[in-house]
Amino acid sequence: MNGGPLPVQEPYVGPRPFRRAEAPLFFGRSREARLVRDAWLSERVVVLHGAAAVGKTSLLHAGVLPLLSGEAPDAPAGGGAPRHTAVLPVGRLVHQATWPLARASGPGGHRFTLLSSWTPAGRSPDPGRPLTAVLGDVADHRRPYRILGAIDHFEELFTVFPERLAERERLVGELARALRELPLNLLLVVRDDQLAALSGYEGVLSPQPFTYLRLEGLTPDAARSAMTGPAGRAGRRYAPGVAERLVERLRTTVYTDRLGESVELVGDRVAPFELQLACSALWAGLAPGEETVTAESLARLGDLSGVLAAYFDRAVRDVSVETNWPEGALRAWIRATFVTERGTRGTAYRGLSQTAELPNAVVDALVARHVLTEEQRAGSLWYQLAQERLVEAVRASGGPGDGVPPSGQEASPARSSADFRTAAEAALGEGNFVSARRFAEAAARRSLEQGDEWQFANLLAFQGEVARVEGDLESARETLTAARSEFESQQDTLATVRVLTALAEVCLSMGNADEAVELGRQAVSRLPGDVPARTTLAYALWRAGSPANAEAVYNDALDLDRDAARALHGRGRVRIALRDHEGAVADLRRALALGLPRADEDDARAALAEARRRLGA
Repeated sequence: MNGGPLPVQEPYVGPRPFRRAEAPLFFGRSREARLVRDAWLSERVVVLHGAAAVGKTSLLHAGVLPLLSGEAPDAPAGGGAPRHTAVLPVGRLVHQATWPLARASGPGGHRFTLLSSWTPAGRSPDPGRPLTAVLGDVADHRRPYRILGAIDHFEELFTVFPERLAERERLVGELARALRELPLNLLLVVRDDQLAALSGYEGVLSPQPFTYLRLEGLTPDAARSAMTGPAGRAGRRYAPGVAERLVERLRTTVYTDRLGESVELVGDRVAPFELQLACSALWAGLAPGEETVTAESLARLGDLSGVLAAYFDRAVRDVSVETNWPEGALRAWIRATFVTERGTRGTAYRGLSQTAELPNAVVDALVARHVLTEEQRAGSLWYQLAQERLVEAVRASGGPGDGVPPSGQEASPARSSADFRTAAEAALGEGNFVSARRFAEAAARRSLEQGDEWQFANLLAFQGEVARVEGDLESARETLTAARSEFESQQDTLATVRVLTALAEVCLSMGNADEAVELGRQAVSRLPGDVPARTTLAYALWRAGSPANAEAVYNDALDLDRDAARALHGRGRVRIALRDHEGAVADLRRALALGLPRADEDDARAALAEARRRLGA
């Protein structure tokens, strides 16, 4: 799949799935994408299954969804999905908590996470609302004769919190009812090892047999396309025979028996995960002016078995140098935060200034290097390891000082402030707002008892975020104002600016655009180079009825960072209001290519369609 030029440097995504915006870099899966699309449009329940890391998530996001939206080159004429077909955002089931206290915080985790995925962007889901009612709103609003819903990583229903049988049965029952009462076609993406558990629910979910589609690894031809296509998009090429040699290396494994005798086995498929990782490492070894991937480039790649561990080690070292955070403490933090006691991936919630007690700048650096991946859930941003196979690399990673927590202090006793905050974040992810508020208040009290005023201010800000997600905007404004006062007394400029920006967004939600403009100006005056603050101010100016001033502030933000996707999105919408439809199309296309949060992506796609319509008219 390809299209117009993309603002991309490295064309390989490394050890994480492709995102929808990266569809132009997704090569080698056109046939599989069409097969899944056609089955999803025609069958009530389709099960896409395959081995771990075979590329199921990438196929859904970068292959199938672009076909349905008409963005792929081989989509049907006039658009992808037939008329009156509503395609829901991809659903997920679990916030995987890492702290046992959070595990008993509430019974609604699976349902709420799915509801938050399928609830229209910008709204907070009601945890008590039946699934059929949420999907019924989609049917009433768009009047579709078909609703396409996908649930990725459906194996989480069986593997994460398996003791929550009642919760599992309730969710399956609600999905079955939705399939009976609504024009819903369901696509379930599941690992092979949990296929038997899923098939046990086949008769419960649907009176019609499931349609099973298995995703295999890449054929040699598809693997070559997945290597050479993205490189060509980035202006580099493979020398003759080099891509073929790399494919052969990826197909070849060495088996050693108990007697020490070894034999080479050549498979007929290539694992996409290993291909992406190898190509990413290969790309990192190229010199800036090196336009051709040669046999010498391939020789520098080294042993493929050590590529993943080397990738992780190099990323941690780079982030340590970039952020001035001790490497050993960084490794310990990644292990403690993103690997659970069960050896699965954990998640962490992004606060205004920190994530699991580390500055957000450190987390952003890990995301940029594909160690962590971000996901929008329940109106909030959450992080996890970019790939399940990174768990072993993280566990095996060691170094001096790895036993020391990020703060450099001794590990906190049970039920510390950090423990309660982790429990509060997990409860928020489940939609259990009562527990989230209670745990957050306990964490704030404990931080005051420990004399940690900075952490207390952060917890006040977190309470404001909980109230905001819950829809209690007055409480959110009150608590965020208290957090602002605390940060100002501590002379923490960055945290103050983040809280001012959050307050401005709360005021916009309350319809107080003028107040939001004033708060945005205060944020920008304190930190003129802060792009998010300028972006929020620009949006407030637009909402206050000053599109020309808003465009000027968006221009300032983009002068600071030309790849600020949210600023491009905002300027694109403002340019529609200013009747600069050509400029709006350019901004919105670029914003979508760079990647936006779900709420912004939905809005940007609608705005792009409007700009194109007006430009054509």
